[in-house]
Amino acid sequence: MPPADKSPEFSPAQRLPSLTGLRFCAAFLVYVCHALSQFSPQADAASRDLAYFLLPAGPVGVSFFFVLSGFVLTYAARPGDTVRRFWRRRVAKIYPNHLVTWSAGLVLALVTGTVVTVSTTAAALVLVQAWVPGMVLTATVNPISWTLACELFFYLLFPFLYGALRRLPRHRLWPAAGVLTALIMAVPHLVRLLPGEPLPLAGYSLTQFWLVYTAPPVRLLEFALGIVLALLVRGGMWPLVSVRLAAALCLAGYAVAGVTTTVTKAPHLWAMVSATVVPLAVLIATAASRDRKNLPSLARHPRVVRLGELSFAFYLVHHMILTAFFTALLPDGFRPGLLALTGLAVVLFFVCWGAAWLLHTAVELPAMLLWGRPPAPSPGAHAPHRAPGRSGPLTGERTP
Repeated sequence: MPPADKSPEFSPAQRLPSLTGLRFCAAFLVYVCHALSQFSPQADAASRDLAYFLLPAGPVGVSFFFVLSGFVLTYAARPGDTVRRFWRRRVAKIYPNHLVTWSAGLVLALVTGTVVTVSTTAAALVLVQAWVPGMVLTATVNPISWTLACELFFYLLFPFLYGALRRLPRHRLWPAAGVLTALIMAVPHLVRLLPGEPLPLAGYSLTQFWLVYTAPPVRLLEFALGIVLALLVRGGMWPLVSVRLAAALCLAGYAVAGVTTTVTKAPHLWAMVSATVVPLAVLIATAASRDRKNLPSLARHPRVVRLGELSFAFYLVHHMILTAFFTALLPDGFRPGLLALTGLAVVLFFVCWGAAWLLHTAVELPAMLLWGRPPAPSPGAHAPHRAPGRSGPLTGERTP
């Protein structure tokens, strides 16, 4: 998941509050997915079907964050920035939070007796676990940090992707968005051609799952789509779509993914990303376009925006808190039914947000103030606009 966008690199004029608010919604979807994983196999059929229907909430949230990451970084790109400074800010944004939650996850694993290995623990520490098929399915201290491994890869390539895509003529931006969308849609069908032993109850192999859901080069397609969407919005080429229409498309895409998962009784390859990537892209670009015109939006409410600012920290802590509660505190073999789980999920939700506030306040913000703030330009300095090189400027038009 990408970090929240409240950082020194965003000037007030560049901030898109609706997108920050929507981060809260995406983080909540991921939380729902992981809370539902605590359902007992002995639960009644209706409860299990509900769990299957809501299971795609996690993948939808992750896809939203990947597209949004490319969008926000592109929209906020400024003249005179260098590749080295960009990388430093991105590492300062994600790694302090990651190091703290990795350490907490390791302590939790030792306390609960969870089996961890040197290879998975070290891979999680340096954020390379997403590159190994199956490693994200094993104990990697804080399992959801695999998305940070993808983000780190995206950040490494962003200066060069952005430099290439922003040089496209305006009339080629829409075709570029279409090509990226087609590639994302094609991935689950192409991986079906690969041989492999199907996972139990899944109907696809471990390698097929990895290529569709966790492989950083494949998820880079969503990040690149976010870059193109931002170029369209920044260039005034995105139509003013109704928020209700964008939300309806998202609900329809999710319903298709949820029904597919309920029927197959397992996360379906096509439902993981392809079913919802277009609605999510429309929602992100539409929300940003409306913010540029200062149009009203529920996602812009100050309280919702505040929750969105805590979403990165919430994402990193919620899985460990759920694991600690259901593994260490509940009696062995006990799993709640639908009503009890709902009540526990509500209580733990607020516990997670409390922990997220502490992490955000004590670690994330101080780290960004210390390492993430760009150096002040010298008086009269003028940033040249040229393509980014290894240590040259990461150029971009200043947003209105």
